[in-house]
Amino acid sequence: MLTLQPLAVSQLTLSGVSKRYADRVMFDAVDLSIRPGEKVGVIGDNGAGKSTLLRLIANREVPDNGELIVQAPGGIGYLAQTLELPPTATVGEAIDLALSDIRELESRMRTAEAELAAAAPGNVDRLLGGYTALAARFEARGGYPADARVDAALHGLGLPELDRNRLLGSLSGGQRQRLTLAATLASAPELLLLDEPTNHLSPALVEDLEQALDGYPGAVVLVTHDRRMRQRFTGRRVELVQNSCSMT
Repeated sequence: MLTLQPLAVSQLTLSGVSKRYADRVMFDAVDLSIRPGEKVGVIGDNGAGKSTLLRLIANREVPDNGELIVQAPGGIGYLAQTLELPPTATVGEAIDLALSDIRELESRMRTAEAELAAAAPGNVDRLLGGYTALAARFEARGGYPADARVDAALHGLGLPELDRNRLLGSLSGGQRQRLTLAATLASAPELLLLDEPTNHLSPALVEDLEQALDGYPGAVVLVTHDRRMRQRFTGRRVELVQNSCSMT
């Protein structure tokens, strides 16, 4: 186990985190801290736990022991290596999944609007205050132009005018990967987790992705076998070796 010194301000903190599958230990009392806006690359041999680390941060799995704290009120975006929806799901549902926190805020706004419309005069001020707070959060999260960002990202990744009702099973593996990548980038989260984002991308699209990440304001945790991309884009590296991690 290697314990890293805590940073002054942390967006992501793992303290004594352990994870195992049956008799296989992936992490043993791992400590890790990442600052807001930091660009971090995760490296390690196949099977070292790179994808597992991202799933833990994205709350797709939970640690067996220890504490994992993420402070990202601007949302977490997670690109997995495989799509997290069945072939019978639609393109629109895949986009909604990537924009889930924005969609939730929007749904709460619609509910608040309905409550305001039906409210007795004595309750209007209280309900209006709640609605105003929700609308401010939605705007700060970039909710209003979110779908326009999705369209722009899809166009940039070679999937213009993709029918939202189209079944995912009718798309190729490369199209599904690019759809998920476009929607994840368009969600513009405060913390972006990317697991092999260059899969199925042409060299030109990899270059476009690198340019998008170069100016990304939030923190990014990147897993990629593309050494050139990792060296160009990330500042620090998390190396996973023998159930522990070190940061350089």
